[in-house]
Amino acid sequence: MAKAKTTIAQQEVIQCKGATSRNWYAWLNTMPPKPDDFHVTGEVQVGNPGVFALLIKKEPQGINPAILLLDMHLVQQPGIWPQVVSWVPARYDEIITGTAYTEVNVFCGSDIIAKIPVHMIS
Repeated sequence: MAKAKTTIAQQEVIQCKGATSRNWYAWLNTMPPKPDDFHVTGEVQVGNPGVFALLIKKEPQGINPAILLLDMHLVQQPGIWPQVVSWVPARYDEIITGTAYTEVNVFCGSDIIAKIPVHMIS
């Protein structure tokens, strides 16, 4: 039996305010060959395992191009999920062609929930 695909319209964005997060890490891989790749990872505590976390570039980005601003969104997948507190991964990936980031700020609404220094891997 084929698994039905879930569309965005069937999913619900839920409030991230007050969410607990941990284990944030950001790194820029500058090892050859080009282009360089950039990654941010962390974990977010949610009310059931049917919630996933999205990290999306904030618009507008701000005045300092070396600081990446990300919005965190929590999305509830449809269905019946056990009400069990769970840690879910949050991840952002980008190919870097210009200015390298030195810091990442993760936002929940207008609140910064994580300030992450960027580690260079070369």
